[in-house]
Amino acid sequence: MPAPGIEFVTRRSTASAGPSTRADVAVFAGLIGRQPGALPAALRSALAEAGWRDGGTFDTPDGRIECLLGVPIAVQSWAEFDALFNWRSRAPVAGSTLRMPCPLGLAVRQFFAQGGAKAWIVRCGDPLSLAAPDLTSDQFAERQLRALAGPIAPDADGVPILPGFQSRSRDADPLDPATWAGAAAIYAIDDAAMLLLPDLPDLAAGPPQIAEPLPEPPGPPEAFRPCAPVETGEPALPERKAVPDYRAVRLGQARYRVWSAALTHALALLGRPRGPAHRRDVMMVSALPLPDPGVDLGGRIAQWPLDLLAAPGFAGSTKAPLALFDAAAIGNARLQLGYPWLATPDAAACPEGLQSPEGTLAGMLSRSALELGGFRSAAGRAVRGSMAAVPDIAPSDRSRGLPGRADWLGDRLCLFAVQRGVLELASDATMADSRAWRKGGVSRLVGIILRACRDLGAELLFEPNGPHLWSRLAGSVTAVLEALRASNAFEGAAADTCYQVICDQRSMSPADIDQGRLRCDVVINPASPIDRIVVTLALLDPVPAHLRAAA
Repeated sequence: MPAPGIEFVTRRSTASAGPSTRADVAVFAGLIGRQPGALPAALRSALAEAGWRDGGTFDTPDGRIECLLGVPIAVQSWAEFDALFNWRSRAPVAGSTLRMPCPLGLAVRQFFAQGGAKAWIVRCGDPLSLAAPDLTSDQFAERQLRALAGPIAPDADGVPILPGFQSRSRDADPLDPATWAGAAAIYAIDDAAMLLLPDLPDLAAGPPQIAEPLPEPPGPPEAFRPCAPVETGEPALPERKAVPDYRAVRLGQARYRVWSAALTHALALLGRPRGPAHRRDVMMVSALPLPDPGVDLGGRIAQWPLDLLAAPGFAGSTKAPLALFDAAAIGNARLQLGYPWLATPDAAACPEGLQSPEGTLAGMLSRSALELGGFRSAAGRAVRGSMAAVPDIAPSDRSRGLPGRADWLGDRLCLFAVQRGVLELASDATMADSRAWRKGGVSRLVGIILRACRDLGAELLFEPNGPHLWSRLAGSVTAVLEALRASNAFEGAAADTCYQVICDQRSMSPADIDQGRLRCDVVINPASPIDRIVVTLALLDPVPAHLRAAA
């Protein structure tokens, strides 16, 4: 019922929170348009307070502030995002006046639709057109790499999404805020728990491929009909499409190397060993791109995508291995890959109506973290909204494993599948090689502890190093772990079976103490959720008739 004269205004809480145990906040870095209009005064004040303008730590030029270029912006609803960013700003073909949704906009829309509560947006420039017929294949790939990694001129309308990738631009240094471009802005976002680069599959794919036209259905059988009356006037011409139909992103072997190398670079960016500024508390949430039909999988296309895990490189390939699946990179428990891709109403104007699943995955992980805790598995939750997984993976294919690498398809991938007639997140897994780290909840639990301990360390930074400080830090860390134990984040009932905190001469060498280094060792026994249970029914032979009669 309308209420004239009454206006509802949502105000964010300004209360100071204690050590953050949230695991739901996502950072999206990529290409998206800016909505016209001046920035709200509250947003300008927030940027100045965070050091992004008015001579602060980052001192970003006013022109970039106005167009929100390279500046992390916090949004807590889809309405806030839509008011600042034009997510339908991508041209299907260079020079076209038509527009379609861009990957970052689709990912953020799904993030909030699936239950996400807060996201940070780092705009790195306007979306590239889907196709550019005037460019050669090499020129098109160079345009994509320039958007992904640079070089980009200082006065250009863009910043690299992945600074330092392929040495095309200045590498990000956790100790130098001047280098925090694109995804490296995560160093300035204390509450971040997930990093997403929705443009990555598209920027690694090269020129789009034109979709093969569907075969025309057979016409009706021939039959005699009387002649129709002659109509006057100009005959109606069939409708012609100005833009050809393109296929959704599908990668061949060379493009998979670009994609996997970029993911490996992003993981290295989060784990830079330069003091406490690293972000090893952040999960990398991405998507496994679909394979090009011509890719060499050793004739085992039915085993896709487990073939990528079979060895460092594709089956039967003699070329260089995929960097992502080398032994050193695959052990990274901070990487979660969603698969397969999703057909959604919002992506209807995109090639094949498909969008990458990482925004949906991040939203479901966020919802699960808010409702149950970040250390819980999000598997088994239904996907909100009308959508379909493409390709639809049959139950028999989901159950296939790979000896020594995966027990089933969802053992390494965050798998979307139809179960009991509903599209669900069938698994919540990481790409870790170690079984102890394959559960997504285990890695998120470690991230929660790292963020909380970082906040505690900042409070005690200037305290004199000695037994009093050691005892105080151990007590603060124990309090954080006790709160998690009360939420059943650990295996076991008693505290001594759940965790151990050591902050004394046992955790520090004499050299550490002499040089003022404080080290606190934390050992935890995380609860390991069960995502999949296999029930085997033994069918017994029927009881013979004469035995039934005797009974």
